Amino acid sequence: MKIARIEWYGRALPRRERFATATHSSDVARVVFVRLDAEGTEGWGAASPSELTGETLQSVVAALKALREGLLGLPLKRGRDVADRMDRILPGNPAAKAAIDIAAFDAIGKAGGLPLCQLLGAEREMMMTDRTVGLMPPEDAAKKAQEFVAQRFRAIKIKLDGDPDDDLRRVSLIRETLGNHILLRTDANQSYTYRRALQFSKQAYPHVVEFFEQPLPADDLKGMQGLTEASPIPVMADESVLTPQDAAKVGWGKSARLVNLKLMKTGGIARALEANAICESAGMPTMVGCNAESALTIAAGLHFALAQRNVRFADLDSHFNLASDPARGLAFDDGYLRPSGKPGLGVDVRL
Repeated sequence: MKIARIEWYGRALPRRERFATATHSSDVARVVFVRLDAEGTEGWGAASPSELTGETLQSVVAALKALREGLLGLPLKRGRDVADRMDRILPGNPAAKAAIDIAAFDAIGKAGGLPLCQLLGAEREMMMTDRTVGLMPPEDAAKKAQEFVAQRFRAIKIKLDGDPDDDLRRVSLIRETLGNHILLRTDANQSYTYRRALQFSKQAYPHVVEFFEQPLPADDLKGMQGLTEASPIPVMADESVLTPQDAAKVGWGKSARLVNLKLMKTGGIARALEANAICESAGMPTMVGCNAESALTIAAGLHFALAQRNVRFADLDSHFNLASDPARGLAFDDGYLRPSGKPGLGVDVRL
């Protein structure tokens, strides 16, 4: 089975409501869907570019053109082979590579007649995902969190703005509104200074917060190391880790206790498997996260997570905020995501 064709389709997918973080705000998800044909076996993937990796829709399309030329005719046996070939063709461009990588894994699973998670060595059948409350006034954030819990989410991730007093009110109001049976997580998107991050962590600790995600700038690994040692809430690295090599740096430097792995950062499943293995060897449990993504690549993240014992958390919720999604196939039940059980990703795409 060889790669015979790769084609792509750009789409702007409106969100149900605007989503804001400390670094950006958007009411649309821009996605490039990729269809790979391997001698009659079809695989689907998608790229969701972001400022973090320096990619745009235009750069993704340019990268896909370059990658296609070097991939046609490649035997499709292992996802790792595709990732290795792509890295030889073109540096960087992880979201574009993720689209092809995911499509390749989808095709390999379909050819083998197995759901991808089973092909990867499934550890479980479903996984709890949180739902993220975007950046908004504390009172509105508490109402939004209550709305998500009414939809049967059991874990809430709260976006922070870098002001410890404002963020503490945000967390305390949500905890007071939801009670103690709901898991709370926080994400600062690099918006804090060291001093303010430590202040917030100490003050928020009594509200039972699972982790404090990327409080400091991505390149401040020394600051992240100090905060990891001093913070009573476990520090998670996100923007600091794009590649397996970044995971090694964070692990060696003890710059986090947890790591958020996103397929759009790593370049797909093959490299995410490598990064997760490094994190596991360094004693850092991981979370699988997402950008502004369709259910197609959310499914890829879920299959990856289900097969990896070290992936302890899931933040796979962006598709819930899409007004229209060409991909279908994921089940949500009482806070948990479950794949369809069909071969490959188990997702149907209708563009």
